[in-house]
Amino acid sequence: MNVHTDLVLKARVRLMSHNDRILEGEEGLWVYRILFAVSPRAHAYKLAYVLRELSEVSPRVARLPEARRALLEEARAVSARIPTDAPAYQRRMWDHSMAQLKEIERRLGQVSR
Repeated sequence: MNVHTDLVLKARVRLMSHNDRILEGEEGLWVYRILFAVSPRAHAYKLAYVLRELSEVSPRVARLPEARRALLEEARAVSARIPTDAPAYQRRMWDHSMAQLKEIERRLGQVSR
């Protein structure tokens, strides 16, 4: 994938000016999508994390199951690119995330009944 150099530079500058471990929300999504295209090994875990997080908490997808499913499918595809020599918490992230989402959906199903 060919990514415009200015976008990569802008994403790197934004990431370097961020103080937390992971840049979250929609801003984190565009940053990690751009950087994943350049260096998937380094950014797969963080992109998958942000995609999963947005599928859970984003008000934009709260009532759009198709959008939520698309974010989760992208997170699953990105999770497959997490290197095998990555720390264990990164490799297990997808299984843990899916367990959390199933629990949330179970609780929401009980509340709506």
